Amino acid sequence: MGDRDGHDLLERILAGSEAPTNLPLATLESITDKFSEERKIGEGGFGVVYKGILRNGSVAVKRVVVNSSTVDDRLFYREVESLLRINHTNIVRFLGFCYTQEVKRSGGKKSFFFQERERLLCFEYISNGSLDKHITDEVRGLEWSTRYQIIKGICDGLQYLHEEKHIIHMDLKPANILIDHHMVPKLQILVYQGQMKNHALPVFVMYHEDIVLLNTTMMARCHLRLTFIVWVL
Repeated sequence: MGDRDGHDLLERILAGSEAPTNLPLATLESITDKFSEERKIGEGGFGVVYKGILRNGSVAVKRVVVNSSTVDDRLFYREVESLLRINHTNIVRFLGFCYTQEVKRSGGKKSFFFQERERLLCFEYISNGSLDKHITDEVRGLEWSTRYQIIKGICDGLQYLHEEKHIIHMDLKPANILIDHHMVPKLQILVYQGQMKNHALPVFVMYHEDIVLLNTTMMARCHLRLTFIVWVL
């Protein structure tokens, strides 16, 4: 696929006329200006996030760190398969992925061959910041109707994950909830799929940078109710 074809494909996915799919590495390199420092918008233990610019909008490209501490290929593809199944207004939209590996030869007198791998995830770009940037006191803060909309959106997103997809969000906090220009909250996610001990069904464990495993779906439902109560207070 040519570079322009890759751009067109991603633009159609962003517009909603095509489903998320495997994206060319050249396209993701191009729209992020070859993963330049100027396009960097976030960084954590599992990777760096860059802003990608298209003709019809912007996207967020996560470049996953590839080393012994990150997820292996099998888990990466499980993660992608899980993300492809998620579709909800209050969850950041997944647009595609990229996985490449290439054998290269080092330069110098003592040259050797090595394998270079790239693993990337592409999401919609939310430019209005995270929830922690919008939290302030009652007098100078958001209107109650807006606060209620945010509370309800977070709970709707969590309920969809917990009850329809059997996914447990492991790092719910204001910094991991993005707010769009219509003040609609969107949960940021990455997903591990695993088989929990003493559990009859597959369970999806959601993480951002660190994970503390919740052992039952009941705990997740309690977490949902507690989140709502905290926000109302």
